[in-house]
Amino acid sequence: MTRTKTTTSAALLVSAALLLAGCGGQPGDTAASGDAGASSAPSSSSSSSSAPAASAPDVAPASGEMITGTGYSFSVPEGWAIPEQELPGMEQVDVFVADLSDPSATFADNVNVVLSPAPQAISADDVEKYGVEELEGQAGATDVTVQERTSIAGGESAHITASVTQQDVTYNVDQFYPSHDDQTYVVTFSFSPDVSEADRAAVYDAVLASWAWA
Repeated sequence: MTRTKTTTSAALLVSAALLLAGCGGQPGDTAASGDAGASSAPSSSSSSSSAPAASAPDVAPASGEMITGTGYSFSVPEGWAIPEQELPGMEQVDVFVADLSDPSATFADNVNVVLSPAPQAISADDVEKYGVEELEGQAGATDVTVQERTSIAGGESAHITASVTQQDVTYNVDQFYPSHDDQTYVVTFSFSPDVSEADRAAVYDAVLASWAWA
């Protein structure tokens, strides 16, 4: 079956829609959220179907709790866990994990996974071709940028970053799209603007290094 813009966009929009749903994190006033970005990314959008070959960072897997989702598992950093309380707007989220180590934090760094509704796996080329347009147009993300591809559990994944402002809270997102068989998973890491690009990479590289298919 030939991939189409419609099926690819549908998968991206499921994830992008979470931005507008107001995903919560820790109890109290701490904010946490759903999908797309990096304020340190270049201001101009870019995409490329000839991106460099994917590489797997040589990092140790995250050493915290192992999280099991639908068809996959991964480990998170120490202090990260699935919040106990019900979170609004999370009906389409397969897994949501947040940094609960600092209850006084104004933003809980977090990762969520959404299963693409597309009937087949979405290629990195298609993600890079349509992802920038969809995230900017439907999610209101800014500084949406296609980054170097990465390797997750032996497969190639696109990597898109952006900056998002939701409910007066601005945060940065790194989004990945690993696929297994006919299923693509939209994996979104959301970080406080205070977290540097290097520190964001240290988190998502360690988490993705632990990624395994069930």
